[in-house]
Amino acid sequence: MVNSKAKLGWVGDWEVGVRVWIERHGEAVLGAGRADLLAALEREHSITKAAKTAGMSYRRAWNLIQEINAAAGEPLVKAAVGGQAGGGARLTPFGRAAIEIYNSVRRAVTENAAGALRSALRGAGDSSPCLHLAAAISLQEAVGQILSEFAVRTPLVRVRAIFGASNELADQMLAGAAGDVFISADEPQIERLESAGVTMTNTRKPIAKNSLSIIGAAGAKQIAKPADLLKSRFKRIVLAEQECPLGRLSKTYLMKIGVYEKLQPRLLHVDNSRAVQAAIASGAASAGIAFTSDAIGDGRWKLLLRIPPSRAATTYTAIAIKREFPHADLQRLLAFLGSTTAKRCYRAAGLSVVSTA
Repeated sequence: MVNSKAKLGWVGDWEVGVRVWIERHGEAVLGAGRADLLAALEREHSITKAAKTAGMSYRRAWNLIQEINAAAGEPLVKAAVGGQAGGGARLTPFGRAAIEIYNSVRRAVTENAAGALRSALRGAGDSSPCLHLAAAISLQEAVGQILSEFAVRTPLVRVRAIFGASNELADQMLAGAAGDVFISADEPQIERLESAGVTMTNTRKPIAKNSLSIIGAAGAKQIAKPADLLKSRFKRIVLAEQECPLGRLSKTYLMKIGVYEKLQPRLLHVDNSRAVQAAIASGAASAGIAFTSDAIGDGRWKLLLRIPPSRAATTYTAIAIKREFPHADLQRLLAFLGSTTAKRCYRAAGLSVVSTA
């Protein structure tokens, strides 16, 4: 066991740095920064926009792409110089697979490091209060990654995550359930909590954005535009109920492009984004609209089309809940939700980050 003095020293200024690289013949192919750039390319299809997202110059991004392709032995990115967007880019199927593998390995390594660290320091923080973070179910993957990263930096701060529908989580907070941070894209639920006086003032923090994607059966062909849902091969279209943020956003977008009324006879409504996935996986629907963070295929459904965040997106906001004895590390957790590391986790989970400019 580590002695108490060392544990206190750890609390003050020690962290575990977890760095994962994929190499080939001793040359780096992927690391955290490179994976972040490629994930941005997959979303933006523009080197200029991806470079801005990753916090680097266009020249630096272009050079990195060349280095990645050369080191990998097979192109991960198919790119072209110039154009109105400053250079187009697409991940190859090999590139998409490589990013998924890298992110999976990094998550596993970080989670194992966090667990080993807690085990090594067992007993040092057992008497500390536990922070409770309540988040919308669509944030499950991103928040899981963030809390693993948080744990290797602050191993003696315990955080328990609770996921569910935003309205149900808000009901629990209003009923007095343990809660320190509430994260939701459902603005009416945040306003409910504020009106009831259960939130801390000046703690609202926009942290990430989620956009829409059209998904279909595993064997479905990709589509070129959302209006392709009107084609006869899509006999049943599944949408989330309008009571949830995804449902409202989906309907608003489909109405904006003029196809909602035409689709109505074929619409099936379910509870949330995960239920959209389940409906397609079971064969109850041939296509549907899910949050992009839930749209990556797992063999039971397939991503057919990503809708740009500029066309349709919702913002997740974090806010602190009042407690009689606030946890001293609450502000540290809130700050971490907007950190560079957290932003990398949001992007890895298919989310966009909120600009602070």
